Amino acid sequence: MWGVSPSEGGRPGGRRGHGVFGARCARQAPGSANGSSRVAVTGARSSASAPCIRPRWRGHTIRPYDNVPLASWLLLRGRCRDCAAPISPRYPLVELLSTLLALGVYARFVAGGEGPVALLAARFLVYFAFVGTLVVVAGVDLDHKIIPDVVTYPAIPAFFVAGIVVRDVAPLDLVIGMAAGYGIVAVTAELAWWLLQREGMGYGDAKLLALVGALLGWRAVVFTFLLAPFFGLLIVVPVLLARRSRIRGVEVPYGPFLVGAALVYVFFGRQLWLLLFPA
Repeated sequence: MWGVSPSEGGRPGGRRGHGVFGARCARQAPGSANGSSRVAVTGARSSASAPCIRPRWRGHTIRPYDNVPLASWLLLRGRCRDCAAPISPRYPLVELLSTLLALGVYARFVAGGEGPVALLAARFLVYFAFVGTLVVVAGVDLDHKIIPDVVTYPAIPAFFVAGIVVRDVAPLDLVIGMAAGYGIVAVTAELAWWLLQREGMGYGDAKLLALVGALLGWRAVVFTFLLAPFFGLLIVVPVLLARRSRIRGVEVPYGPFLVGAALVYVFFGRQLWLLLFPA
């Protein structure tokens, strides 16, 4: 099992995930403030900064035509129109990912779905907000090795209520999912500390898995918890081997692996669960 940074919220009183996002709103990149790109910008904004009403980049007010997701970054060739400062490709990449996830959510929960139009629209908004939240958490954890409480604390009850509204999972399953999501990681973290005298998983991961359970239920928690290590093996081990780095004792953020597994469940998990457990 990979270790986690103490700043990532391991044992109680240790890693808390208290909401450090990075650059302030005033450094927001052109082409990254509308539509799906809200996800990209949120992952690069300080939680202490004010809401961004007129996005700015290095002191320049961003023009509306320079603020179109994906297209503006390409047309500007990745540089600010005013000062030619480079704009990170992370913004268009996350915007592209958000667009693909929006299309996936539409195909999975809306296209060909049954029920009133209002319910189908609610499903799209809820699940797109959910996958967007997961992308933000993964990005922050990659950058800072932290899962911010400022995201997970309000998201858990919000998505629990949303889950009751869309009625895709029984309310009792959602309650069990929240408890199981936090409890599984908490037990794993304490056992790792007791056996190895080091942190295995952090309590930020516990809150993330509770968030998964709040909307998707306990089956999603079990699926995500069991699949996430395989994401780690497939991604981290080859990178470390290519860099000729030692594997034992390496500290990596675990949140992105949980997010990847949760996204698999969002789009394919229910079918896979029925395939594995037909009863």
